[in-house]
Amino acid sequence: MAELINRLIDRIDNAATLPGDPPPVRLQKTLLIFLNAAGISIVPWGAWHLFNSGMAIPAAVAAGYALLSAAALAHLLLSRRAAYAAALQLLGLLLTPLLLQWTMGGFAASGSIVLWSLLAPLCALVFLGTRLAIWWFGAYAVLVLVAAARDIAGGASLSQVMLFSENVLLVSSLAFISLRFLLVERDKAQAALEREQARSEALLLNILPAPIAERLKAGDQTIADGYAEATILFADLVGFTRMSTTVSPERLVAMLNRLFSRFDELTARFQTEKIKTIGDAYMVCAGVPLARPDHAEAIADMALAMREALREHNREFGSDLQIRIGINTGPVVAGVIGLKKFIYDLWGDTVNLASRMESNGVPGCIQVSVSTWERLRDRYDFEARGEIEVKGIGSVRAYLLNGRKSASIAP
Repeated sequence: MAELINRLIDRIDNAATLPGDPPPVRLQKTLLIFLNAAGISIVPWGAWHLFNSGMAIPAAVAAGYALLSAAALAHLLLSRRAAYAAALQLLGLLLTPLLLQWTMGGFAASGSIVLWSLLAPLCALVFLGTRLAIWWFGAYAVLVLVAAARDIAGGASLSQVMLFSENVLLVSSLAFISLRFLLVERDKAQAALEREQARSEALLLNILPAPIAERLKAGDQTIADGYAEATILFADLVGFTRMSTTVSPERLVAMLNRLFSRFDELTARFQTEKIKTIGDAYMVCAGVPLARPDHAEAIADMALAMREALREHNREFGSDLQIRIGINTGPVVAGVIGLKKFIYDLWGDTVNLASRMESNGVPGCIQVSVSTWERLRDRYDFEARGEIEVKGIGSVRAYLLNGRKSASIAP
């Protein structure tokens, strides 16, 4: 039985929703379905009861509301749009109880049925929001006062009518204000939560590449991928350690932050991926985590731009720093390691040789391996450095990247 009920609720919940509907809109449509279904199934029974009691006009009013609910439900299910159905339902909820009270003889004769009109501003809180709902409550209050004035004009006891209207309005005000307060606080909490989520998202994207962050949020426990080809760059500042002994810590950090911020801007410009910084060293790659055919070109262009950025930095701060850059191309393994302060890192011989290209490089120059040179030699100018001894690897050939050839200047 419970399963049957759950299936029924699911069918109702999905009857008028569109694939892109956010949760609040789905809730509005579900509530509309229930309201209209109640108007169609329950109200006709009340109309029949009123008709058999000799109150044909109130019965017609109730039947009219049932027809309005049917029209609103049909439009909602066919169009799957809530605006028209919500407007019809709110007007029906606001006006039908008032008309019933008038046609039944006033507050006392109808049992203060106008109180049902309170459903209009309460539902408006859900359909229209906390600001517009105030106007619906104001309209409701005015209609209650109009009903009271009509009773008084018809000869009803002033004190009795005032007692009815005061009780109706006081109870209604407390109910509306309480619910509105809860919704306003809920919206504030939701807005604060969304701000924190956006802040957390931004912080996560500052630590991890966007595709990797999405996989972590999706629940991937282990992220480790192999890439057939990528290009890695290591850069180190020459003279920074010596400078750290002659300037204040505040100025030292400010200078390094400004320079690395320039480098970060270059990663966005060339669509490369910053991996990490260690002290005054900077590591970046292309082709990871998103494969791209021009990974070597992207890193070469960034290396040239980094060298120019350092020149501008030296002019700005009056320093004489130099940069030593090493680049290598080949297969790598990439993944996320750690539980706290985790990082996205790269491993493999390609990474090791890129690091050796930097540590065995020349200050102010960009040293690349044979594999990188082979991919770039047709579009870039190089100077052969010859064989160099690399710790842990042996003798390897290296080249110094000078710039793009004149016929292949980057746009």
